[in-house]
Amino acid sequence: MSRWQLCVTGFCLGLVGVASQGWAEDLFVVCQDASLVWRIDTRTNAIVESIRVDAGPATIAASPDGEYLYVTHPDHGEITKLDAIHLSIHSTFPFDGEPFGVVADPNGRFVYIGDWNKGRVVRIDAESGALRGDVAVGRKPAGLVLDQHDHRLYVANRESNSVSVIDTNGMRQIAELTVGGAPFAMALSPDEKLLVVANVRSGDATIVDTARLIVLARVRIGAAPYGAAVTNANDRALISDQHKDTLSVIDLPSGRVSALIKIGRYPEAVLVGADRAYVANWFSGDLSVIDLSDYRELTRIKLCDGPRGMVFGRRKADVFGR
Repeated sequence: MSRWQLCVTGFCLGLVGVASQGWAEDLFVVCQDASLVWRIDTRTNAIVESIRVDAGPATIAASPDGEYLYVTHPDHGEITKLDAIHLSIHSTFPFDGEPFGVVADPNGRFVYIGDWNKGRVVRIDAESGALRGDVAVGRKPAGLVLDQHDHRLYVANRESNSVSVIDTNGMRQIAELTVGGAPFAMALSPDEKLLVVANVRSGDATIVDTARLIVLARVRIGAAPYGAAVTNANDRALISDQHKDTLSVIDLPSGRVSALIKIGRYPEAVLVGADRAYVANWFSGDLSVIDLSDYRELTRIKLCDGPRGMVFGRRKADVFGR
């Protein structure tokens, strides 16, 4: 699957993550076109280093302790496991299919991967990459979100216009919710009461009550909502719009867009930290840094061609005392 094919079909993933607590984090950004993973110091917005990986890296997830990163390569049927502290390749796992969305479970034992072509989610051993179960979902699974308490995995089925809810204890689907057209990226509120889904084709975001597994609202965004995140206060959702080069801020209690921020070209992933948000802008090859106190763009960090997925990982200074 080439980058051109991804854009023509509208298949350009925006991943979401929330800064882990208890350790300082660096930001890691996948650049698909350049086959690079970059480390950015979130204290200074400085680029620290990068590592070249196999061609076509698309999405990225971190282990719960932030020490390891998992990068999917849809075109090549493999997953790269990186040592986040030293930014080095730990191992490479073959994958029988087209791995795309990825998330690691809270206990660090497993990694869950969406198989884009086979309509399934696969669970692998985080150490060996060995298959540890799979479950059928809708067509073209894109974003994956895993909660921390109820062992539920949410899967955005892009071509089924639905979200599958998976019980990871039994690796079985317990519900399938109809959302908007072409759901792609998702975000759980930190209190895990709401799931926010960005729907590319219908131009809106779906808000889901996770306790009752019902749709509460659909909020109009614009042309092509793609990335999603929720602030740490559980009160705002951030949705990138690829065709308008904007970031919409949704007031979750009212279900209304409260702010619109101009960012870089063709924005994808959105990631929320303690007081800032980050947006990967694919076409302009940079990263927008958003101040969450007043919802404005502070700066743009020039990166490389095709930045897509982002995640927080362990900071090197935590180990070496620098």
